[in-house]
Amino acid sequence: MEKLIVHAQEVDTRNILGIRVISNIAVTVSTKDTFLAGTDAHVFLSLGSLGDYPLITVGDDDFEKGDTGTYFLETNFTLASLRAEKIQLGHDSTGKLPGWFVSGVTIQVKFAGSNMLAVYKQWGEIGWLSLDVEPFTTIAELQKGM
Repeated sequence: MEKLIVHAQEVDTRNILGIRVISNIAVTVSTKDTFLAGTDAHVFLSLGSLGDYPLITVGDDDFEKGDTGTYFLETNFTLASLRAEKIQLGHDSTGKLPGWFVSGVTIQVKFAGSNMLAVYKQWGEIGWLSLDVEPFTTIAELQKGM
């Protein structure tokens, strides 16, 4: 299965030294407000060797048509480590009608000792992550890694 490749440039963090430690990541994901755009599949963010993170809110029906949700991940790695990893957003294609239309993603980082979030990267419309609709994949590569 091929993956959809959608890369973006760094935003607020591009001039920050890579030795800074990231204590938290906020991932904001938007689902397009169109027919059958939502998914009940298990959605994840993969940060390569830094780990895979399920994006869920307990007791909530995430990733429905027109929804935007933010997911907070506890981390402990440097900005340089994040820059070096392949970042992927995807799902396991389970559930009834698992196809999903992603209309936007933003990754923000919070550095240790700081209370502010800085935008790492953001992507506009990514499109369908579905085995039934072109490009026939459930994974979008957001960052190539080194």
